[in-house]
Amino acid sequence: MRRRRALAVFDAIILVVLCVASVYPIAWLLAVSLQPPSSAYHLPPSFLFVPEFGNYAKLLGDPEFRDALLSSIFVAVPATILAVAAGAMAGFALSRHTFRGRAAVTATLLIARLVPAFAIVIPTFLIFNALHLLDTIPGLVLAMAAFQLPVAVLIMFRIFDTIPRSLDEAAVMDGASAMQVLRLVLVPIAIPGIAASGVLTFVLIWNEFLFVLILAGNKILTLPVVIATFETQRQILWGSIAAASILAVLPVVAVVLFAQRQLLAGLGLGAVRE
Repeated sequence: MRRRRALAVFDAIILVVLCVASVYPIAWLLAVSLQPPSSAYHLPPSFLFVPEFGNYAKLLGDPEFRDALLSSIFVAVPATILAVAAGAMAGFALSRHTFRGRAAVTATLLIARLVPAFAIVIPTFLIFNALHLLDTIPGLVLAMAAFQLPVAVLIMFRIFDTIPRSLDEAAVMDGASAMQVLRLVLVPIAIPGIAASGVLTFVLIWNEFLFVLILAGNKILTLPVVIATFETQRQILWGSIAAASILAVLPVVAVVLFAQRQLLAGLGLGAVRE
């Protein structure tokens, strides 16, 4: 009994430490964003202050920042939908069909995701330049979806692999085609996993910096690129950086809260296997 109680106390301490470590940077950003520039350089930051919203008013009144926010939405949302839809179909093929080179395809997807972005950004730039897709929203959508596609494929492959194949066989006996099996049988069951894949893909695309800078930095700016411009040769605008970072986090928080129920349901996906 004492050992069990000691383990429970130890687990609670670890949980508190992890929560503080996760929340403290966000609290720091929020505190800096609500203080005047003269207070932004205090280390550690002061959490006792009268909040001011000048940094937020300045950002929201800046047309460049508003355009960057809209550009981030116009790139991240369709790119996420495209990557998850393509990932679902590819994951279905890998999970339900046995063919020569299946293991090689899966390994290639994993290796492709492990390749750092800076190693492929220049070839991608040359390809997009030849296709006249530089400095365009469709070009960015295709690039973001393609770069995050291996993640979506691997996640959906593991999700579909946990669903009993007897459901496919029953649907086929009733006359369903392969696409009908995917659309009418597997997708409704895998919705929690699809939500998890969509949230992860959205976060990765939303935070992308290098590809946006190289492929569209001349005409299209997203939030990560705009935030980087607040560091000038003369000074670093910590208040603007903090406020912009908080505003950039809000859409991600909204997406997670919207999909929270599906994400929690996805924790038990695959608990029962065939």
